Amino acid sequence: MFPNRHDHERIDKYTGPYERWIFSQDLGRPFAFPAIRKGPSTHITALMEGDGMLTMLDDLEIRIPPLWKDNPDVTPFVMWNKSVDPEETDHHEDVELAKCLHGLNGTRYRLNMPIDPATWPETYTPGATPAEWQAPKVKPRVIIGVIDDGIPFMHRAFRDAEGDSRISLCWLQAARANASAAVPFGREITGHQIDTLRAEHGESEIRAYQAAQAIDRDLPEMDTVLMHHATHGAHISGIAGGNDPFVGATDLPDDAAIIAVQLPNTIAWDTSGFGKEMMMLSAIEYIFNRARMIAKAYNSPEIPLVIDFSYGWSANRHDGESSFERAVEALITDRRKSQPCTELVMPTGNNFANDMHARISSTDCADRTYSIGWQLKPDDRTPSYLEIWLPPDCDPKSWTITIKPPPGNDPALETSIPVSADPLLKDGDPRRFVELEQDGKNIGQLSADKHLNNRWRVMLAMIPTAGGLGAERRTPVGMWTIKIDMGADPLATDDHIDIWVQRDDDPTQLGTGGQQSYLVDLARPTPPRRFEPKALTPVRGFGCLNGIGTAPSVFRIAGYTQSTLKPSSYSGSASITVDAKGTERVDANLPAATAVADQGWFKPGLPSIGVLSGSGARIIGTSAAAATATRLIALNYIAGKPTCEGFETLYQDGDPSAQTLSRTGHYRVPPVCNTAPKQSPEQPFIGV
Repeated sequence: MFPNRHDHERIDKYTGPYERWIFSQDLGRPFAFPAIRKGPSTHITALMEGDGMLTMLDDLEIRIPPLWKDNPDVTPFVMWNKSVDPEETDHHEDVELAKCLHGLNGTRYRLNMPIDPATWPETYTPGATPAEWQAPKVKPRVIIGVIDDGIPFMHRAFRDAEGDSRISLCWLQAARANASAAVPFGREITGHQIDTLRAEHGESEIRAYQAAQAIDRDLPEMDTVLMHHATHGAHISGIAGGNDPFVGATDLPDDAAIIAVQLPNTIAWDTSGFGKEMMMLSAIEYIFNRARMIAKAYNSPEIPLVIDFSYGWSANRHDGESSFERAVEALITDRRKSQPCTELVMPTGNNFANDMHARISSTDCADRTYSIGWQLKPDDRTPSYLEIWLPPDCDPKSWTITIKPPPGNDPALETSIPVSADPLLKDGDPRRFVELEQDGKNIGQLSADKHLNNRWRVMLAMIPTAGGLGAERRTPVGMWTIKIDMGADPLATDDHIDIWVQRDDDPTQLGTGGQQSYLVDLARPTPPRRFEPKALTPVRGFGCLNGIGTAPSVFRIAGYTQSTLKPSSYSGSASITVDAKGTERVDANLPAATAVADQGWFKPGLPSIGVLSGSGARIIGTSAAAATATRLIALNYIAGKPTCEGFETLYQDGDPSAQTLSRTGHYRVPPVCNTAPKQSPEQPFIGV
């Protein structure tokens, strides 16, 4: 049973179902990523949505990271709750966090992931110049931003012709802090410090990383990732901004400066989408802020900037209206007013063939009901999540969602929830919660909330199917059935319901034990191959798009196979709507372009650098395609050309079918190289 909370103890007053689930010991916290699971959370990141100013409280210290402009629509911040004893374990995490939020007395907050107290500098000076920072030797003609994990800032690929680092600044968000800093948490490494580390440690890059606190076994969010042969961040930064034989591309000049942000390991560990927006938004704000600092060092206006952010998750609104996407849109739009050459490049994702999306139209609901299967795999050691998004203007006052367990389980597990507000839950978004219980223990949470008070969402969160995780409870394996009953309020003719399953794969370098769940069309249990053109069925690859990459100004990149020029089988796609006449139409969030993700059927992925200088690996996924586009956009800016100069315009004789356009966009990015360096069989393949 989930214990009742008084109004001032409810974490969900300002926040949503993910926060309630993740921070509650009786629900999902025992299965959350380590940063939350170990508790208590004395230092935690968050977002404030809407206008207003954050104010200090006696027991609460608040810090705002470097911003590009004051008073943004969405403000990232981090707080230290001094009233929590870090040695005390017998307390309710959700109650303590709720008291913090209530004390802030704001309009709407989103709790994000905790940070380790060791990453908290004693003194934070906003607006200060980073210690030991020196402006680049020459004014950059372009700045390349990279946001990722495991960024090898000592690598030879990022040196200029004289052997000095082209990385001007690198923020390690989860690293042990110095006593004073110009960032609110973590550690900022400057190009001058990188050169000093190289002078002190020679070619022993591992020792240099240890000295810079970039390898730290005592901090799980840093750990020893930079001792691995390959990381996602190494691959992406190498393709986007590195000069190395393993990349095999035309070298970038010395005046192509780099600003990097290394995200905490949890960003890759947990693929549910929860708890990361503050870190991600802070990273983008930081790059914008530091790019302006470099420009000011030369008394220059804003310098052309292209950022590669090769990350995402599968669920979310997919309409550009999430808090993160609205914040990103405002940043890009505002900076373009002073510097039109500003791009944020993101991949479309890799889930096209994984049956993780369904689009349900009114024709699929002949009797005002629709049922779909959700297959949960055995031995899944991480929670699974599913989101149902109703049309923006839908008023589901008589709708009910029912969850039925797999055959052979206790029928009492069947649980229903009305899609309406619980009158006992005041303030915040209209919302309602129901727990799924087995033998008196919670195995899941079913919720309905009017997200941002403008669109209804139903979310189902389930604990792992694997046993032996210490909580003496697990979710039954098999196909759960989800029934949508619309009652007296049928779906409008041109409306549709979208269902997304959250990504739950297992990042190779972190070993989470995740097993990807998927949707099953109960009317067509054996679907055709998802990457072949066909008549659309409700469960479809079309719409398996990066859930945080749908802001209008984001430069979305899909992937194609170089040898065939066809979309890579996994490459994400915009959604397709079929109107009353049967005409297929692509949603507005189609890819901006498609770039090489695979060199061929028998040579998947792209070559790039490993962590240590002289090493290499291959990267598989649309992240590599996004990095390729980032590099070519940077080269265009260096030459004084527009963003898409040199991109091949597709379909000059008119648009192709909706199914084709949704996977390619209107442009094809040429490959960065036609021949790749030799790769030894030992070099790993990394899927992203």
